[in-house]
Amino acid sequence: MVRPNVFKVRLSDEELHQLEVYAELKQLSSAEVIRDFIKRLPKSQAQGD
Repeated sequence: MVRPNVFKVRLSDEELHQLEVYAELKQLSSAEVIRDFIKRLPKSQAQGD
């Protein structure tokens, strides 16, 4: 799947550590963890709900 958009976010050392530990535990990349989280967010009104 092509993903043309890039999103940058600043994390504290602790936040980054939590993300990396969770990703390793689940055998996913950090990006996959974030994308999976976004997929679970409720759909917005703008998307036709």
